[in-house]
Amino acid sequence: MSSSSDPQQNKTQLLAFQKTLARRLRGEDADIGAFFHKDIAWHFPKSTAEAASGCDHYGIEAVMAMFGDDVGQFYQQDSMTFHYHSMTAEDDRVHLHFSLEAKTATGEDYYNDYQSLFRFADGKIIEVWEYFDTAYLFSFFSG
Repeated sequence: MSSSSDPQQNKTQLLAFQKTLARRLRGEDADIGAFFHKDIAWHFPKSTAEAASGCDHYGIEAVMAMFGDDVGQFYQQDSMTFHYHSMTAEDDRVHLHFSLEAKTATGEDYYNDYQSLFRFADGKIIEVWEYFDTAYLFSFFSG
């Protein structure tokens, strides 16, 4: 496995992934799996483990399931809009600051800020660390 240390190429790849993800969440046929390295790991804050399928997802199958089942239990997928604030790249990593605007599964308005750190290998996303205001999230989704 070789590191993808061209920061501009990694930013371009991440932008393409985000556009493809947005299309998929709108219900279009869009293959986000093509952006993932076979050894991908996606990490969420530990506090989210009980609310979803765990805080760490390993492998393409687990990450793809997260973008289906987990996302659908929280949000009306066709309502999800991403607002991008900044993107910074260094070596094999790209940091993305964005906000998610959506309707919850129960129809409430949701808007939260996110910070994600993407790491690339062989031109694909191999690791993601995603951070967001979990207290705000749980104010919507805890019984």
